[in-house]
Amino acid sequence: MAGSQRPVRVALLSTAALDGKGSMRAYADTLLAAMACHAREIHLELVELDPAPARGPWNQRLQTLLLPLRARAQRRRAPDLWHVLDGSRAYVARALGPRPYLVTVHDLIPWLQAEGMFPGAPPLGAAARGLWRSNGLAMQRSALLACVSDSAQRDARRAFAIAPGKSVVVHHPLRPAMAIRAGQAAAAARDNGVVLHVGNNGFYKNREAVLRIFSKLDARVATRLVMAGPAPTGELLRAGHELGISNRIDWAGDPDDDALASLYRRSSVLLFPSLYEGFGWPVLEAMAFGLPVVAADSGSLPEVVGDAAACLPLADEQQFVSALEQLLASPEVARAATARGLARARQFGAEEFGVAMSRAYLMAIGNQRKLATP
Repeated sequence: MAGSQRPVRVALLSTAALDGKGSMRAYADTLLAAMACHAREIHLELVELDPAPARGPWNQRLQTLLLPLRARAQRRRAPDLWHVLDGSRAYVARALGPRPYLVTVHDLIPWLQAEGMFPGAPPLGAAARGLWRSNGLAMQRSALLACVSDSAQRDARRAFAIAPGKSVVVHHPLRPAMAIRAGQAAAAARDNGVVLHVGNNGFYKNREAVLRIFSKLDARVATRLVMAGPAPTGELLRAGHELGISNRIDWAGDPDDDALASLYRRSSVLLFPSLYEGFGWPVLEAMAFGLPVVAADSGSLPEVVGDAAACLPLADEQQFVSALEQLLASPEVARAATARGLARARQFGAEEFGVAMSRAYLMAIGNQRKLATP
């Protein structure tokens, strides 16, 4: 921007806890870091609506009700643009007053769940349906949606009738903490036969399929399964026992970034058969560490992976078995996958992200001005 012009002021509205480890907190930190380095014409201010995590279902429901009141109290900041960081909390935008706002759409999993896209998934309650109707209305009224993938953009347009000019795609880069660690990763021998999965216990992560696929692998090439994430549910523990692989599973807990980086460096392959991903950060992180990937062809995963790895239909788990065994049994196949993954990961840089978000902010403000012009 010209030297005489003041920076564009954007207030980032965060509903993630300060000490949270989830993807929403990671997105806020990634955005702040990228913009500070690569888009200094934009001045960002992080506004914390809920700095302490809500514990228990009743407190979480109360939080849902209180967030708009907390957002309303922030109107006095009067930025050029509000940025609601989490589309699943887009409903808070109704309390922000007349200033334009942008919403990041990470995924619409609950809405798609309610529409029956995931057979066998838990039903969505009436309260959650109502919340997502409010989210959809807020997205329709936004100056712009910044969708993290083409897949998320298609879903938002279809679900909430978003006009083509009211949304853009801005892919995630590597999280700064992992980008640093990937850049420091020394060439080290991987632990032969270790299959890694990174994810939570949400139904869409399809962790039972991870166990089933691993149980079908030749035990001579697939020695251990490492499950990184929250403690396993009783259903997962029972599934491991019934499949006869309990003694070959390491439930690694919820690793911090150092531990996760070590898993990416030491494992042999990442198995990622999610039913749906708005983006799929673990896949990008694995590729950045040179870890070969076998993923599903669902949601955004094919556009993140590109031609770097196999994206396979979930209905045919034998294809996952074959792809994994090729990587585990052949060093040449694994080395080629590593090279493709490293090249692909370099396409998701912080500079590209910062520049794209800067354009999105200016576009959102321009869209609002057009609407305001008689």
